[in-house]
Amino acid sequence: MKTLFAYLELARPLNGIIAFISAWLGAMFASQGTIENLVDIRLWLVSIAAFIMLSAGNAINDYCDYNIDQINRPQRPLPSGRIRRIDALIFAMILVVIGIYLGTLINRNATAIAILVFVALASYALWLKRIPFVGNLVVSSLTSLTFISGGVAIDSVQGTLMPAIFAFLFTTAREIIKDLEDTEGDSKNSVKTLAILNPQLAVKTAIGFMALVILFSPIPYLFRGYSWHYLLAVVLGVDLVLIGCAIRLLRDASKESCAAIQRWMKWDIFVGLGAIYLGTFL
Repeated sequence: MKTLFAYLELARPLNGIIAFISAWLGAMFASQGTIENLVDIRLWLVSIAAFIMLSAGNAINDYCDYNIDQINRPQRPLPSGRIRRIDALIFAMILVVIGIYLGTLINRNATAIAILVFVALASYALWLKRIPFVGNLVVSSLTSLTFISGGVAIDSVQGTLMPAIFAFLFTTAREIIKDLEDTEGDSKNSVKTLAILNPQLAVKTAIGFMALVILFSPIPYLFRGYSWHYLLAVVLGVDLVLIGCAIRLLRDASKESCAAIQRWMKWDIFVGLGAIYLGTFL
């Protein structure tokens, strides 16, 4: 039982749930939420594939970050010794095969996206995350692609652009803050993130992307026909939270403060998804 929980922790199911919901919403937005598409098997296959591929990515990342996590996150399954590194890699490869297979059950484009996601995840873990700011953009792009993949699954990407942009901006800010939190372990393992090369610029860049989220937030209401429910939810549930996070980050960019900020932002993702859902279907 302990081993099972260790593998669940390795997969980080909360992140997987976010990916599942994002792909599901992408398909719903593209289909305008018709009842027929609620029972469309492709909608559920792409959502499950998103969950599985993200879980695989987390396992690959932890495999590659073993030395870093011994400093930054020693409680995780690999550095704590609860799972062997080779077992984590095998676990990740099994998930990748399942995720790509699910893509083949949907259509060719979904299969291509699943393969692209695997290549991007592996490249990120092995190389791209060590290039300042590039790694952050890769993660943000993959997050955006999750929404688009939902539309691809039902052969229409219309309606997925707004949430994809929102996810890109939001995730970029959070990823930079995560780098600020992880500077100790990254610096000792020669990982050159923006947070290490120029901490003040990293803080300003993260706050800049938070500001872009806030500036972008009324656009779906003003120009894309989202209902007032969206505007109310996004202003109260996302914008105000980001303002508070930005103020705290500006005052204190310590490891402890960044950890708290990025946890707030992680939960706030669900509020943003809910706001988009309300704006589209109410």
